[in-house]
Amino acid sequence: MRKSKLLLVLTASVAVVLSACGGKPKPDTFTYRGYSSALASNWNPHSWETNADSGVLGYLSEGLVSLAPKDTAGGVYQWVYDMAESIVDVTKTNAAALVSYLGVTATEADEYIAGLDEDDPGRYVYQIKLKDNLKWQDGTVINADSFIESGKRLLDPEMKNYRANLYIAGESAIAGAMNYYNAGSRVFLDNSLVELVASDDDIVLKGGVYVQKANDLGIYIALDEPTDYLGGDTLKDYVDYYGDALFDMTVWAELLTKVTTEGDNAYQLQLTQANLDLFKSLLDNSSGWGEDGSYWVFYAFVEKEFPVVGFETVGLQKVDDLTFNYVMATPIDEPQAFVSFSSTWLVHEDLYDANKDTTGALTVSTYNTKVENTMSYGPYKLSSFETDKQMVFVRNENWYGYESVNGVLTSTTDFEVNGEKVKQYQADTLIIDKLTDEAAKQKFLAGELSEYSPTASELSDYTLSDALYQVDETYTMSLFFNSNLDDLKAMDLNEGNQNSVVLSNRDFRKAFSLSIDRAEFVTKTAAYKPAYSLMNNLYYYDVWNDPTSSYRRSVPAMEAITGLYGVEYGPGKPYATLQEAYQSINGYNLTEAKALMKSAHDALVTSNDYVSGQPIKIRIAYKKGALESDDLAQIALLNKYITAAVQGSGFGTVTLEGVGNLEDRYGAVPAGKFAIGYGAWGGAAFYPFRNLQVYADPDQYSIHEAACWDPKTETIKVEFDDFEDTLTWQAWSGALIGNGKYATEDNEFKLKVTAFLERAFLDKYYRIPLAGSTASFLLSFQVSYITEEYNIMYDFGGFRLMKFNYTDAAWAEFVKSNGGQVDYK
Repeated sequence: MRKSKLLLVLTASVAVVLSACGGKPKPDTFTYRGYSSALASNWNPHSWETNADSGVLGYLSEGLVSLAPKDTAGGVYQWVYDMAESIVDVTKTNAAALVSYLGVTATEADEYIAGLDEDDPGRYVYQIKLKDNLKWQDGTVINADSFIESGKRLLDPEMKNYRANLYIAGESAIAGAMNYYNAGSRVFLDNSLVELVASDDDIVLKGGVYVQKANDLGIYIALDEPTDYLGGDTLKDYVDYYGDALFDMTVWAELLTKVTTEGDNAYQLQLTQANLDLFKSLLDNSSGWGEDGSYWVFYAFVEKEFPVVGFETVGLQKVDDLTFNYVMATPIDEPQAFVSFSSTWLVHEDLYDANKDTTGALTVSTYNTKVENTMSYGPYKLSSFETDKQMVFVRNENWYGYESVNGVLTSTTDFEVNGEKVKQYQADTLIIDKLTDEAAKQKFLAGELSEYSPTASELSDYTLSDALYQVDETYTMSLFFNSNLDDLKAMDLNEGNQNSVVLSNRDFRKAFSLSIDRAEFVTKTAAYKPAYSLMNNLYYYDVWNDPTSSYRRSVPAMEAITGLYGVEYGPGKPYATLQEAYQSINGYNLTEAKALMKSAHDALVTSNDYVSGQPIKIRIAYKKGALESDDLAQIALLNKYITAAVQGSGFGTVTLEGVGNLEDRYGAVPAGKFAIGYGAWGGAAFYPFRNLQVYADPDQYSIHEAACWDPKTETIKVEFDDFEDTLTWQAWSGALIGNGKYATEDNEFKLKVTAFLERAFLDKYYRIPLAGSTASFLLSFQVSYITEEYNIMYDFGGFRLMKFNYTDAAWAEFVKSNGGQVDYK
């Protein structure tokens, strides 16, 4: 991101402020102005639903702990205490809590604690001590009773609050919460959470429909309901995204004829014998999904009947006025527990109860839906709310984090960022307007908004803007190939290619890669950053225990990529350190690319696969939808790069033709319809050691490069230090995870294996990384984040640490001096 322009702007603003000063100065004020296409309507922590609702809660509340940057240059995060003074795992001294809330016997509790390793604190009972100066905006004290009474209301079986789902199941589940929430009810639950059905042996046909053998209660398969097994996603989410790259779409289409698509029972598959067999066939025949029919139980929802119990059975246990125990339903490591503690269920009891309505089948509370029934315990409070128009927030003077300096409320972190405590929550006022995208754009350019999200078609105009922030995503856009000589010959005859046989030569593919100026490539298209490897900086191998555990920044991973591109470091070398060498990589070396093209030409002519000087045309499977201007710009650049690389090599002119409107471009390449495809792999940011599976395990994934090689039979010797072993590529791709051969080895070993394999795969040039995808937005020059480097753990530091570069008055003067329009390009 360029900064010269912004520095000039800030210098100019200082002059404006100084020249504008006259008479008695007024206190500086800072206003942040945001927008949304739809304003929040319900910011009740027990029932909110939309992102807009959640955003409001972010100003009015806070968690017991939160994530914050510690070292922005190194991408290091830290857990910091907010409402909590401390959180300690006290399982080893709380056997009685295990008995009371988990339903185990005293003997079982004692045996569990006695069997814990020295380093394992137990992971069930977390003791939370609150700060002693917590208050609501009206001055009401917040203490341990506040959390326990709020929890009772959250889980009230007479209310069935929507957000109780966060605490009755999953990692945040409180012991006993599910039983209390469902007390006296018969409900369907995710079978993965309650494990009532393990196999076909646990169900029986009654009246043509399967029920649970143990109790005759119901069961169905969920096609479009979030499941714990899929991490909160639905099966339909995956089918919609991957299509026939992973699934048998014929069977899926038939399944959809068996369900309704509207109403409360949408996409629920009734468990007749025929329907169960059909669903099993989906799993059996979708080889890319990597499951068989026995996995159907992970998509099942089962009916369960709950007895009536009281709230005393729920694992929220008062210790003293400022301390309570949170008893987990399942043992959770401290980092995962802290994730649970980063938000709370706290409500102002009197105001919550005063807004209850008991006239319906369920009791509801309209708490936190308008100014008069909203109560804050966060840094801001709601000042005004005009439905479908505007929300205004001002400082909550009773928030514990503020101090008054000369009558002005300010706040400084009690933790350090980059070695020092910093200002937090600098905005005095926040204004959120309901605006259309076009109206937001006009206000942003007029200096009347602090943020704007350009449309995809607009984004290219701001690629070089100092105001552009890009949130890295895990997806790496790449070119992938079919390098099989017979397939390429057939494509030259039947698929519109001409001399695409050149792609069978590794030197040709490597030369193509080295000819690409990725820094230029990303400036001509929206929302991309240059990429030179399979995984980017978002992949962490031990994120919860080691905030510095970025795979890409590890020594083996950096050595893999510097080695791939031939960048040397050390005494007498171009770069002194590995990090300097790695940071210098741009993937571009036209001189080497030309030499490799000459080598490729000579080899192909010698093998009689190419006649010197003949033209080359290669069609690229580029996009599922129609090609747009950005796509055409990308393709034009690729043509420019490869044309430069083949000059003087003996090859004729090369034309790359992008093709859109393709239902399955990923499958079309290995099927021999296209020689090159354009697409991405990504996801699973905290599991880099299994990343290679998408390239080398055809039993788990549809391999895009399947025509190039057979990873199930091709072997590779991995060697480093005094270690060496030879396995198939497929075996190596799973060797570090699950029950793999080296799954129990330490992270240092796994890093070396992963880096070795990443370099070796890239060195085949079956896939050429081009760019990492991003989500992008523009931020007003009035403000800036504490860091411009996105981190998956703390974003850019967030609104909490945002800095104001101008007071409101100075910003108004700056906008006026620029004719009422700010140039963000």
